Amino acid sequence: MKVEELLDEDALSPDKLFNEKEFSTLIIDREGFTRKENSTADLIQALLEKENSREEDETIFSKLKEANSQRVIVEAISSAGRMEDKIKLTAACWECGLDFTPYFLDFVALVMQPDFQLALEALSVVESIEGSLDEATLTRALKIAQTVKSDNKELVKDLIENIKSRIA
Repeated sequence: MKVEELLDEDALSPDKLFNEKEFSTLIIDREGFTRKENSTADLIQALLEKENSREEDETIFSKLKEANSQRVIVEAISSAGRMEDKIKLTAACWECGLDFTPYFLDFVALVMQPDFQLALEALSVVESIEGSLDEATLTRALKIAQTVKSDNKELVKDLIENIKSRIA
């Protein structure tokens, strides 16, 4: 916000601040966070700024990778209220180059969501996961992909192929 906006009585009105079209509000529960986790939460919030340049986003992705921030990012995705924020955070997962193997099922579930862009970004995360997955996890993921209804049939088909290739 600019100084003039801060001095304007209506600038900080709740109606304006909680207008999802103007502001992105993501509340990250920081209780018990270490200094490193707080720093990661700050990076995630900075990532959701609308005016970031690609260079600024790349710097954030790099710092998120350095901080091994998988858990905090996944928690932010699940707590994000706006679809636009969920999509941007999910894209950040594969863009920052971190391994989200422990969260494989979380991203499988996101692929099943009706929003095409979110499903596509989640599939990109699934495809970038290189860690070893146990048979029980893969079987569960396959069951989810084959039973949950989704309008994104091509993405689900790709997901099923990816899971099957990991089983074989």
